[in-house]
Amino acid sequence: MVNLKNDYNTIGDKLILEELINKCSNKYVGYGTDEETKKLNDLVKKLCNMDVDSYVLSGGTITNVIGLSEMLKYPYEAVIAVDSSHINVHETGAIEATGHKIIYTPKIGGKIDISKIEETYNKFTDNHMVLPKALYISNATELGEVYTLDELKEISKICKKLNLYFFIDGARLPIALVASKYNISDIASLADMFYIGGTKNGLPFGELLIITNNELKEHFNYLIKNRLGMLAKGFIGAIMFNKYLSDNYYLKLAKSANDMADLLRLDLKDYIIYPNNTNQVFIKLDNKKVDEIKDKIAFEIWEELHGFKIIRLVSSYNTKKEEILEAIKIIKG
Repeated sequence: MVNLKNDYNTIGDKLILEELINKCSNKYVGYGTDEETKKLNDLVKKLCNMDVDSYVLSGGTITNVIGLSEMLKYPYEAVIAVDSSHINVHETGAIEATGHKIIYTPKIGGKIDISKIEETYNKFTDNHMVLPKALYISNATELGEVYTLDELKEISKICKKLNLYFFIDGARLPIALVASKYNISDIASLADMFYIGGTKNGLPFGELLIITNNELKEHFNYLIKNRLGMLAKGFIGAIMFNKYLSDNYYLKLAKSANDMADLLRLDLKDYIIYPNNTNQVFIKLDNKKVDEIKDKIAFEIWEELHGFKIIRLVSSYNTKKEEILEAIKIIKG
């Protein structure tokens, strides 16, 4: 079976695992106070071209929860996001479980409708309603779209005007960076907090949360521990991310994933339903065809329509060209 169900279906990239093996006999102090973590922090500051704080956390949901918990300090504060956002659809109410409301704002495809942000904010007028305090986007989006640099600048400008913190879910940020014309330092200059995803791009686990806004830095380690996110063996994540970020290796992995998706898009262009240029490919097939291929290709059913289904095919850092060609052959019959 060709596995195109997601981009976290293997243990991890060979070079990353070799880096861990090479250092498996080293002795470290725990809880992020080791030399590998210090090396990583220095590397991240250099990549961001500014003084930032950075922390390795285990996965996307806990990173979103901890990051937004720092931004939403009071129970009456809320986060603005689109209804299809990961924090709303695929995190089992984790944000709401912290006592905070998610405010829906209009979208265009999977992107936030920038022209409607201020309108959404202004609907919350007094103390009988929640107070919007943060704005959340993911880049790439749930539909694989990438925000342009101009769009990110406009969102950041609006957030500053409205006194909103700007949070970017970067579970697939390496994928977005490869597909765009900007880099980590551009993101750091615009967002108050964001993260570089590893789980969906070749690491066994891990997301690298980066804080740029000094208001959010103090006592953040306390919050990580309180929210069950502190790893005793934090040096494992640091070792991986040091290798991952050095020489832009994380971008090389992401480019491989995007390149394989491009092959799918080229041959399946007549089936495409949500255009993008990242590693998620959405195609529309009739129910009969879906039944024909479901035992030959692993995929996600994204949406069910009358007589049709939209399925998601996802390439990853180690998807082979042969697998893509086989999937195309199966789909086209």
